[in-house]
Amino acid sequence: MYKVLLHIHIWSSVLFMLVSLVFSVLLFVGIVKKSEYSAKYVWLENSFIGLLYLGLFLGITLYFMMPADKYFIHSADQVSHVLSLRFWSIEHFSVMLFAVLLAQIGKIFTVKSYSAESKFKYALFYYGFATALTLTSMTFYLIYKA
Repeated sequence: MYKVLLHIHIWSSVLFMLVSLVFSVLLFVGIVKKSEYSAKYVWLENSFIGLLYLGLFLGITLYFMMPADKYFIHSADQVSHVLSLRFWSIEHFSVMLFAVLLAQIGKIFTVKSYSAESKFKYALFYYGFATALTLTSMTFYLIYKA
């Protein structure tokens, strides 16, 4: 069950990155063309936040489902594995929680804004920053494979 959830978590993260990159490009184009903040942007915004929350939920579930034998060091070769566990349990979780908070703050600002220009600017700033944080954290997956 752990491995299945881990694969779902990884694929939902990849899907999130696709949605966030498309959303970021469309936000930038919307600012340049001075477009209206239409229903497609709201749908992408909700998908962005929904996938972030899904990733957070799956990550917390995976943390508590982690096999107990991963916590013990039996040889010097396993020290790097413990560092990987520290990354996933502390650093990755903290960065991703911050990304979720930024996205939620961005949602609040875009909903409360009246002009399309300010909605685009708030969305690009908050969602772009959350995307950058997520991309940075996901990049460490290549370094700290568990």
